[in-house]
Amino acid sequence: MINAHFQAYIKPKSNEAPANRKIIGYTRVSSKQQADNYSIAEQENEIRAYAKKNNYILTEIIGGTYESASGDLTRKEFKKLYDTIKKSKKRPFAIAIKFINRFSRTGASAISIVSELVDKMGVHLIETSTGLCTVNVKDKMLIFHKLLEAQQENQERLERTMPGLKAFLKQGNKLGTVPFGYIQFGKRVKDFERMSRTQMIKITEQGEILKSAWQWKLQGERDTVIIYKLEKLGVKLNLKQIGKIFRNPFYCGVSINKMLDTPVKGNWEPMISQTNFLKIQGIIKPSKVGTYQVSSTDENRPLARFLVCANCESYLTGYEVKNKKIHYYKCPKCNGVNMNVSSTKQSRNKGLNDHFIEMLRTITLKPEAKEPFNELMKRLFKDLNGDTINEIHEQNNSIQDLKNKLMNLEEKYLYDNAIDKDVYLKHRANLEAKIWEAEQNVAESASLSSNFDEYLLKATEVCENLSQYWVLGDHDNKQRIQKMLFPEGLVVVPVSRVLLTDNLNQIFKLIPCLESVSEVDKKEKASKIADLSLSVARRRLELPTSGL
Repeated sequence: MINAHFQAYIKPKSNEAPANRKIIGYTRVSSKQQADNYSIAEQENEIRAYAKKNNYILTEIIGGTYESASGDLTRKEFKKLYDTIKKSKKRPFAIAIKFINRFSRTGASAISIVSELVDKMGVHLIETSTGLCTVNVKDKMLIFHKLLEAQQENQERLERTMPGLKAFLKQGNKLGTVPFGYIQFGKRVKDFERMSRTQMIKITEQGEILKSAWQWKLQGERDTVIIYKLEKLGVKLNLKQIGKIFRNPFYCGVSINKMLDTPVKGNWEPMISQTNFLKIQGIIKPSKVGTYQVSSTDENRPLARFLVCANCESYLTGYEVKNKKIHYYKCPKCNGVNMNVSSTKQSRNKGLNDHFIEMLRTITLKPEAKEPFNELMKRLFKDLNGDTINEIHEQNNSIQDLKNKLMNLEEKYLYDNAIDKDVYLKHRANLEAKIWEAEQNVAESASLSSNFDEYLLKATEVCENLSQYWVLGDHDNKQRIQKMLFPEGLVVVPVSRVLLTDNLNQIFKLIPCLESVSEVDKKEKASKIADLSLSVARRRLELPTSGL
């Protein structure tokens, strides 16, 4: 018989309530119509009542909007909930939801997230409408079952609506939002002024300007030049956006959707013909020529479209000799101007990539220049950011004016009966859109100022290790470093392979001046240099931290 003393090793079961009483609420609906009929408020009230009844401390409620349940971490508010918990030093006891299907409808994916929350983070799930909680194993299994049921309901709903959606697409209509340059009219648009019984897609004023970009691209113009020309005409795009536009068949009047087996002619005016669209794809995508493959972008040739031929001022392209697996830079205009990319035992000349790495080492920020460099950057940022602070102040005043107008509009409609409902809804939507846009601009402008110290730390680190960051970086990061140092490109003399650094960013031209500054004069000298360089820096100051 086992000695009774071993009983002491068995831990007694505890029926005590958890010491941590803090919970976070989460609410969600799947459509704007549900958001408008007080469903969100009803969920919040239920969660607050449950917390009060069970002596929980409700720290916050996340969600409060309509988001599709097709994905979990792709939903903005769900991602916010997940990140809040994951980054928190003192995590809450649980997440409270009125109905489990509001948490997720992704089935197995949702179960995986719940398991991570419960088993790894120690954060439970509570369904306030039933009292189910993952602390109890039986309740946990019921919650998992409900998550699977929610996915099944979603699938059944999709199967009912899929035939109608396919028929809608086959008629040449568009599901979802339209791309830049177009505006959509129909039954499901958010703007009251664009409500229509049938779908109509029209080109906007900016779209009319964008038409020129297609013709420029067809003529072989570079994306950077196209962006510059568009900005002069009032249309501001970046390289990623213009690249996405040039690859989208929507602009030539073709509808592509995963629900369709074949492309369909769209019911909207194209900006470019299908023939010319395909010609542009030939310009964008690599094409095989002779025994080598020509491409403007390749991981092995990061300096293509960046190096400039000193003879004809053309940007170098690149190609690979496939049977030898050797890469070259090539001038598209000068006959015989081909330069090996890398140094090999067989090559007679040092590779251009190696020449570039050596040049980077000569302009790297030295330790003795680090402190005055930081002082210089702080001074420049302060001077440059003065306009931004004024803009934020003006935008805040503008937002307040818009909110006052919205308040006056509501008073006229609700209390004075001075305007009818249609006029009220039209102007309310317009004012709310302007307020949202202005608030987004303020948030974007303010983020740069608030994150400057972090940007400066990263920028200094990059400047101290230019060659290492360039060598270890992927193609995009190499491009960022190159553009930071030489915004207009780097000139190379083909015969001697000398790299001409006349176009070096003004900030880096100042670094040698900072290296000789004494301890006492660091701040004063940096301040004087900042005064002398402000006019140039205003055009070229950009911290190289994005994506690095």
